[in-house]
Amino acid sequence: MDKKPNKIYHIIKTVLFYVITIFLLSYVSISLFLPDKVIDILGFQVTSISTATESMKPTIEPGDIIVLKRLSEDDIKEDDVISFFNYARGTDQNGGTVWVRIRIIHRIIDIDDTTGAYITQGDNNTAIDTIYDENGNIVDLTYDQVIGGYVFRVPFVGTAITALRNPVLVGLLIVNIGIVVVIVKLLKKKDPEKIENDKESEEEGNQA
Repeated sequence: MDKKPNKIYHIIKTVLFYVITIFLLSYVSISLFLPDKVIDILGFQVTSISTATESMKPTIEPGDIIVLKRLSEDDIKEDDVISFFNYARGTDQNGGTVWVRIRIIHRIIDIDDTTGAYITQGDNNTAIDTIYDENGNIVDLTYDQVIGGYVFRVPFVGTAITALRNPVLVGLLIVNIGIVVVIVKLLKKKDPEKIENDKESEEEGNQA
């Protein structure tokens, strides 16, 4: 009577294992080689917070992985935490000024009644955000720049991924994951043998 529930549980456990493994491998690979990429999964977006910024502490810690959801313009309201694009001043190889697109996740503290522009600020910052365009001009933050709304965070994983940008550590990670998969397969292979042995022992006991 218990065989069917056990089989279903085993199937669910196996599927979850492979789904989580594939997700983690995909996320780690993209984060290592395309760190500015936002990963889209079933209407949600997954990204990481730079280990260098503390602007959203304690709500979001440096190095957290952040899960976002797409928002319609009508859904956005004051006090929402949103991720959006901004531009920051940088320098090129010749020392000239360039404006580099960056991702920010801050809280909406006000919405302008006239323009509809979002006024944002980090929970740990003392000043509101200044929004720039690709030419360094100060502009309003509008819906077009919004990536998504904050849903929840996964602590520390982003920090570990930052550390894994060392090619040697990447190789070790892949080897270790391979070892885990092999061990799991071996353990799964032993389960049917154990069930068969238990069945034989039960039959022998009934015959006695």
